[in-house]
Amino acid sequence: MADKDYVYPEVGESLRRARESAGMSQDQLAEASGISRITISRIEQAHINPSFRSLEALAQGMGRKLTISFDPVE
Repeated sequence: MADKDYVYPEVGESLRRARESAGMSQDQLAEASGISRITISRIEQAHINPSFRSLEALAQGMGRKLTISFDPVE
């Protein structure tokens, strides 16, 4: 079981890749999503875990759909 204080760096990395793929700066994504640039930066740098609500807002701000998968561990 994961420690409740564990931060998932793959979430931040996925957000950064999606944001860059969308051609957006953190400031632009903040404006489009309603999530502060500081929060976006903290997620991307794996300092905090975002809520699902925040992830949904970020996805919508990039014109994307949030999807979640439970892939098998290799």
